[in-house]
Amino acid sequence: MAKKRKNDTRLDPFASPVEGSSLDDLLDQAKVGDVITMPAPSDPNRTITLTCHVIRHKDIELKTKVYGQNRREQSLLNERSVADILPAIKSDKRNLHPALCWQKDNIQWVLSGSRRRKACIFAGADYVVLSSNDFNDDDAKLLAVSSDQYIAPSLWELGQAYAGTKLKLQEQGKKGSFREIAAIEGVSHTAIADAIKAYEHIPKHVLNLYPTANHVGREAAKKIIEAISLDPEMFNNMIQEVSTQPFMFEEMTDEKRALMITKYLTTFEDKAHRNESLLESDFVKVQRSLKTGDITIKIDNRVLTGKRLEHLQKILSSYN
Repeated sequence: MAKKRKNDTRLDPFASPVEGSSLDDLLDQAKVGDVITMPAPSDPNRTITLTCHVIRHKDIELKTKVYGQNRREQSLLNERSVADILPAIKSDKRNLHPALCWQKDNIQWVLSGSRRRKACIFAGADYVVLSSNDFNDDDAKLLAVSSDQYIAPSLWELGQAYAGTKLKLQEQGKKGSFREIAAIEGVSHTAIADAIKAYEHIPKHVLNLYPTANHVGREAAKKIIEAISLDPEMFNNMIQEVSTQPFMFEEMTDEKRALMITKYLTTFEDKAHRNESLLESDFVKVQRSLKTGDITIKIDNRVLTGKRLEHLQKILSSYN
């Protein structure tokens, strides 16, 4: 197989040789305007004919969509999610290894290459694709799963996919148990359970606090779920505060920042009675409890004249 470049997420989803080479090598050799063939993912005896062409940057979001069975939640992809390929795509002004698309209903449905698509959008680059109208739903599903081999989807994204498998099993009259899902997905039932729990209990906006969704692994997810269960109100308060914490701006690795975010969100000690300052001057302090939301007002006696006290009493009496 040809040596990989940073501007690629190539993979070999099919082990069978194609015209004396792997599929990966074949796709790697494709140039704009080329017409090539490959065996259908769901049936090696059927042939897919693909045409390599360029989708201009301004048309990417208009002319392409990511196939629904793709396990990457597109709203969770950010520049850090594609950091391994973004610099080279910016430099090359396009992705060198074409994405695979199913041309259907005047839309190019991305079957493999959603990260390349997002990187091209971020980079202001053109999107090179190999497209065909010969694909079918079975091909599309297999390619969507095989495209996860380069960088696996996050725990939450897998949970979303497994939840879909569970629903399909239930529609067939089955229980949709973790073990039934595991038999289909080819992973342990505990991995299925952890992923589905992460998807069902961790809001998407919590994932967006992290450098990437992949930084919320099984251990972090368990801590977050436990924290949400222990004190939902406190957890929500911590979500509001975390973006202003110094560690969110300091120079450090994404891994370290992710650890600090998890620790902040899930460590309630010394925070149960923590107060948020709403007003602070030399003589007046107004604080709100992050635990209860109660307001505390402290006024220095030197400025609390009788007239001011009377005025304050009148204001506060209206809250009865």
